[in-house]
Amino acid sequence: MELDTTIQKGNPDKPVVIFIHGLGMDKNFWINPLETKIFAKNVPLKIFAATRPRPCLIQKRRKLTFGNIPGKIDNIRTVLQDKGFNIVSWSQRRPVGPISVAVEELDEIVKLVRHIFPNKSIALIGHSRGGLIARKFMEKKIPGIKALITLSTPHAGSSLSRIGEYLAPLSPLLKRMLPENTHGTISEVIKNANDLIQGNALKELLPGSGFFKNLNDSPLKGVKYISFGGKKTKLLTLYRWKREDNKMYPKPVLTIPDSLIKILPASVCPGELMSGRGDFMVTAESSLLPWAARHYNLTANHISITWNRKAIKSTTEVLEGI
Repeated sequence: MELDTTIQKGNPDKPVVIFIHGLGMDKNFWINPLETKIFAKNVPLKIFAATRPRPCLIQKRRKLTFGNIPGKIDNIRTVLQDKGFNIVSWSQRRPVGPISVAVEELDEIVKLVRHIFPNKSIALIGHSRGGLIARKFMEKKIPGIKALITLSTPHAGSSLSRIGEYLAPLSPLLKRMLPENTHGTISEVIKNANDLIQGNALKELLPGSGFFKNLNDSPLKGVKYISFGGKKTKLLTLYRWKREDNKMYPKPVLTIPDSLIKILPASVCPGELMSGRGDFMVTAESSLLPWAARHYNLTANHISITWNRKAIKSTTEVLEGI
């Protein structure tokens, strides 16, 4: 079965950039973020881009809102495409399968790139687990790879799997807070999220896992390395509209991860969930690629880092130089 691949040809003088998505996602994470779902395809990505709604005059509207959804997201891929870079993205056949399977697919993608763009320099950009897929692939020391850029990649692992057992008790708490017509959705999302967290794919990302013990890559001559990490954990806020005089005001009823942290025992609350230390999924410390020439810790969470202006600017500068 052929890989689901999207190729965008740009300026002949520009290198080829291969985008690698993370666990439980697909190529639309890069290509069409406003229309895709993440976290094992349970949650629309667009709600993570929502901004706090402003007070408004009384009118018919839903009681709950995540805020104002932007009409467009200019992420790293969008900007690089506009600048004329050649872009390749693909959906992993098994987005929650072993890293080794995705590495084999990346090998297929690079061979395809070699055929379509002969003699072109190649850059790899990996988000989250995608950065580890790239690192494992580069153990092969394939010539022509000129840059590796990672965004919120757990280079030292992520301990988030430890909280899996506490997700189930979260369901009844949320149901008490939210309207009845949302209860079925809440139960399903939490079940699917728990299955993902307890699955073998995420266990592969635990510090000290077999994957990390067997990871044997090293910096290669002529390759530029850069990494980015986030220090903002807030993913989203759910608001309830409340009437005051002749206006409606948004009142927060649920914030992720703050609402989760409140019910977790302090002894098991990982650094990934602590503002200033992590981005909700990966700690800033773990996001450091060991031999990166440059590393940036940004005010961004695990999702918004892909459209962070500093990340886009620094990435573009590196790619313009290869």
